[in-house]
Amino acid sequence: MKHDSSTYPLAHLYRKKEFFVCSALLVVLAAASVEPPMAGAQRKKESGPRAVAVVSWNGDDPTPTPGTSVLTPVAIRVEGRYYDAELYQAQPEPLAVDPGVVYDVLKSGDVIGTFTVGAPRERDGMWYGTGAFEKKGAKEQAAKRAPPKPAAPAQPEDERPKLRRGAPPPPAPKEQTDEVLNNIDRDPERPTLRRHTAEERKAQASAPVKEFVPPQMHMVVAVSDAGGPEPRPFTFHAKAGEVDMLRASMEKLARAELGKTRKPEVSTSKTVPGSRRPIPASAANAIALQNGSLGIFDVNSNNAPILVYSAAAVVDGAKKYITVAAWEEIDQSLRKVFAQITDDNHLDVYPRLEVIDAVDAGGSGRGELLFRAYGDQGSRFVLYHPGPDSLNLLFDSARG
Repeated sequence: MKHDSSTYPLAHLYRKKEFFVCSALLVVLAAASVEPPMAGAQRKKESGPRAVAVVSWNGDDPTPTPGTSVLTPVAIRVEGRYYDAELYQAQPEPLAVDPGVVYDVLKSGDVIGTFTVGAPRERDGMWYGTGAFEKKGAKEQAAKRAPPKPAAPAQPEDERPKLRRGAPPPPAPKEQTDEVLNNIDRDPERPTLRRHTAEERKAQASAPVKEFVPPQMHMVVAVSDAGGPEPRPFTFHAKAGEVDMLRASMEKLARAELGKTRKPEVSTSKTVPGSRRPIPASAANAIALQNGSLGIFDVNSNNAPILVYSAAAVVDGAKKYITVAAWEEIDQSLRKVFAQITDDNHLDVYPRLEVIDAVDAGGSGRGELLFRAYGDQGSRFVLYHPGPDSLNLLFDSARG
């Protein structure tokens, strides 16, 4: 075959050029393959510890009180794993209640203030943190009124992982610490020091006696992370009347679950007085719910919330406790993902659950559900991830 002399040399040059380009590329790849691993790529930065705790206080104030609030450590997440915060890096006090550690105090993901640990305290084998709660914005307002302060002295080096820290911690209220810890889960009625006059005693005797209502026990979540993401809210923005509708739907769901535990009924129907039409016995003996509480959390920030409802009820003469969780669908129907029923005889296996709040425990921007679990040996904390079809257990302080 005869080649065209005007095109063949040019084609030959292109082939030689391709050969040299390929050869140069192979040389570059070979050189890159022998480089040290850290020179070619940066290693992913290791995530520091992220602590989750609970701040509790007694009284009618909806926010933590500055002098009587107590912090209870729950869990610490390090490199994707949860550890018991009462045991992690204990020397002997755990890292979570080191003096000076600062926690963001949250309600539905919104920061309502900070809690600075003043001193760790151990009581009955459990660690607490006493310190000072400061409402959001209080420091900025005080800084505008007060003159500038000198820089805080440097803290001694500590080889343990760092949680978020602030200014030097306030002195621990030693004379009040034992009293504060004693009041956890207790509601004492303290006597007054001032004595009433005869006129005041006479007025009190004539006035109707008011029933003593113990102060309510409050709990909110708190998070400390030296380099974690900014907190994001998990508040559900409901339409008018939507919360009442959702509450009624969750109560209906709870009654249905409790109804499954009923013993078989001997009579299938009863007759309403003044009527000949019989009604089912189950409808005549509707289950009455007691102390119901509802939590609604937009954990995925898409306004499609997960609902958690807890209540007590008497079924077949026995008191039972129920907790149910369900997602709200786009048509406002509910899709159940969790139900747990227990009684006083089975708390060792199935504790009574009460949701505290949603919290971004892993620093992913999504919310998990923190519960208080009441068992036969006392109370503890459990953390669940709300999946599409179930609640998945992430941490149980009883297991560590």
